[in-house]
Amino acid sequence: MIKIETKIGNLLNVKTGHLVHGCNAQGIMGSGVAVAVKNTYPEAYRNYRDFFDVEGLILGRAYPVEVSLQLVVWNAITQNNFGSATRMVSYDAIETCFRQINQNINDRLEFDAGLVLPEVHIPMIGAARGGGNWEIIREIIEQTMDHPVTLWLPDDTVTTL
Repeated sequence: MIKIETKIGNLLNVKTGHLVHGCNAQGIMGSGVAVAVKNTYPEAYRNYRDFFDVEGLILGRAYPVEVSLQLVVWNAITQNNFGSATRMVSYDAIETCFRQINQNINDRLEFDAGLVLPEVHIPMIGAARGGGNWEIIREIIEQTMDHPVTLWLPDDTVTTL
């Protein structure tokens, strides 16, 4: 079990490690952190759309995209739909995604001494647009991950919320 460290800043300024954000399974990155990721890392969006178009996106699956030698962006499918009327995020999907990410990091450490650091950077995944309870989500992530996780709370450089 780890404890999530909190920092204030722009999540998209992270250049090393694993950047994880929540997505819907409908192939649309239209708001929040997802649209910021789409605009900053178009290859992450293309990968997300390619999976959607070819086989569909699976709730509880995280899709990694190596955007540089030192950074992997994870499109974590944490909710089926989008909107804000009710809770859209699935706590089970968050747990499944973070288990997959944790295993991927463990595999990288065992088989590949690569340049991607075993650290994870997240927004308040599932708690804003997804409507989930951050304390429940925090506990799920802390119980699931073996590697350092940093929560980035937006500063005044963040233009998309």
